[in-house]
Amino acid sequence: MKKFIYLCGTMLLCMNVMAQIDLNDDNWECFIDENFSGNRSWSNLWEDKDLNDPNHVPFWRCFAYHRWNSGVTGDIKHERHAYQKNNAVFDNINHTLRLLGDLRSQNSLWCNDGYDPAPWLKYCHFCDPIQHQHPSVHYHSAMIESIDPVGYGYYEIECKMPTHKGAYSAFWFWSNLGHKYNEIDVFERGERHCHANPEKQTISGIWYNPYGTNLQSSDSNSGAHRYGHYLNTLPSDEPNLETYHTFGCLWMPERVVFYIDNEAVSEFNDPEKIPPHPMWLKITHLEDRDARIFPVKDVDTIWGDWHDEMTINYVKGYRLKTNCDEDVAVRSVSDFNNFNYTVKHTISMGGLSSTLTIPNDSDFTMRAIESITIDGNFEVPHGVEMTLMVQECPQCSMEGVVLPTYGCGMDKENE
Repeated sequence: MKKFIYLCGTMLLCMNVMAQIDLNDDNWECFIDENFSGNRSWSNLWEDKDLNDPNHVPFWRCFAYHRWNSGVTGDIKHERHAYQKNNAVFDNINHTLRLLGDLRSQNSLWCNDGYDPAPWLKYCHFCDPIQHQHPSVHYHSAMIESIDPVGYGYYEIECKMPTHKGAYSAFWFWSNLGHKYNEIDVFERGERHCHANPEKQTISGIWYNPYGTNLQSSDSNSGAHRYGHYLNTLPSDEPNLETYHTFGCLWMPERVVFYIDNEAVSEFNDPEKIPPHPMWLKITHLEDRDARIFPVKDVDTIWGDWHDEMTINYVKGYRLKTNCDEDVAVRSVSDFNNFNYTVKHTISMGGLSSTLTIPNDSDFTMRAIESITIDGNFEVPHGVEMTLMVQECPQCSMEGVVLPTYGCGMDKENE
């Protein structure tokens, strides 16, 4: 059935294009409110825990995959780093999370293959067999990811990061669920992407592979494609990225919007290229391949105590409450006052035997996936703010999706 909306009276139809979302809208619920409070540490399974709260439900785990096979034959992203739980540091005084990048010699790079318990053994070690321009330059670094995949919603991080050559920080989503590669980069900051103004620039974008689970392939036509690439530069009068900034992403079935400091900076709306499946939320900091130009001579004595860090103040996530099969009718003030703000199938509004008058000073949003119809007597007083939206149902497809049950690392092709 064709979607439609009938409007009458004084009201507002708002699609929120290129605008900050209204998180006071009753349709939204907060499901991630991470301010890193409590007495936090990492468990033996590398999941976060609160030592003073036995009811704490872990949301994050340390990502410790020893390689990242992007699908190119023989390709392992040789960035010479090992992800370590010791490099994801809970600051229980300032209530932040610090992701550290530490320089190491090859001899001091952690290559212990005796980690227990299984199945972590195969993931929690790293030794780079490839000789580089500076083969003695290696790093410990940190990535955390959500234990469970997340779906459509609005996500935001407040963080600060180093901007020297070689430092790389990112807030992003990833999956190969549904037998397809999907990635949304809320922001990346690295020399390769932001060389024109590395203290002020980040990039955002979407990767998708309609052919399979690989990011890349020996056949370029069957690899992932970049959609929605955007290079953002902070205004010249704003502090650089080494001070706190917020980065947000609205991920919906029909559009993705990126935000910086509560301002929408880009929007992309091709549903065929927007990831339709749940994804893991990730935060990464490392020293990438551009760090190899450091004039390293005696790594252990000159750079042994060197490190930098990405500091995260909070992460928040909001999702729309859904009841996409429900058809509702609002015929009276009582119906209006008792309205359950979830995304509906259809909404019909208006009094049939008398006029439905919206209460003064109301400010609300109603959402449906098929239609919103004004089919009775209806009155909107001056000053009422009313938003009616017809949109896709914000539920990720689980078609063809089998959620993994193993621990760290998600590349099912390498199982």
